[in-house]
Amino acid sequence: MTLLGDTIEPHGGSIWLSKLIELVAPLGINERLLRTSVFRLVAQDWLQSERHGRRSLYRLSTHGRELTEQASGRIYDGPSPAWQGNWTLVVLPRFGNSSLSKRGEVRRELIWAGFGAIAPGIFALPRNQTVAAHKVLGKLKLKNHALVLGAHEMNESKGLLITDLITQCWDLDGVARQYQNFQDTFNPMLSAISDGMSPLQAYMIRALTLHEWRRIVLHDPQLPKQMLPQDWPGHGARTLCATLYWRVFDQAETFLDELLGQHPEHYQPLKPCVYKRFGGRSKPQGAQAA
Repeated sequence: MTLLGDTIEPHGGSIWLSKLIELVAPLGINERLLRTSVFRLVAQDWLQSERHGRRSLYRLSTHGRELTEQASGRIYDGPSPAWQGNWTLVVLPRFGNSSLSKRGEVRRELIWAGFGAIAPGIFALPRNQTVAAHKVLGKLKLKNHALVLGAHEMNESKGLLITDLITQCWDLDGVARQYQNFQDTFNPMLSAISDGMSPLQAYMIRALTLHEWRRIVLHDPQLPKQMLPQDWPGHGARTLCATLYWRVFDQAETFLDELLGQHPEHYQPLKPCVYKRFGGRSKPQGAQAA
């Protein structure tokens, strides 16, 4: 999914299976493993396929595109810089005989979206995400079985400290270790990048960096800066990822153009919105408009 969201979707979103096999081969993924993964993603409604004779064309499904767009904000943009004290609360009652299975599904979806469990059946997120909460409940057909509330932190109130609540609801220590490991792993790669790097090498660095970054950041609740430790390693890790991403980006695009550009009906010019990722950068001279 990392490759599809980062490299294929910005070029129109379609790719032949044969080209996808070529695209992942340099990353150590063989054809058999790729085919198994693709069939699983189709079954899970992340991908859809079109048959053209003996060839298969793949693209994100509507469901897959919605989830990818949701994840992209967390991958490339990060948390909002300022917090105004707003919270979103989701309150779940019991669901009769299906209580345990339904609660498990809702819990997984809400935690993936960044919510923390502050009490049995009550989930909280320190920003206004009522729309996202309603989407989760709608997906699971539970809109009429849960309560979504907006709340505001009262600075003058006394009671449980927010720092204590954070410790109870989110595993920030585990996320911090992953961010530190990311920096330890990829800092040497940054110093190894040179002007003589080939397009293939640039593509591999971009793909591997973003794959690892995505794995970490989608498990980070991305709490407001005011709630994080002063030495939070996520800040340095995001800066490192952005620097690596843009250092290899143009050369990686050259590799994609050479591999996929023979089929312009399914490989379109890069969407300009891509240059807003990780805080943005200027479009290179001569870049085509989508």
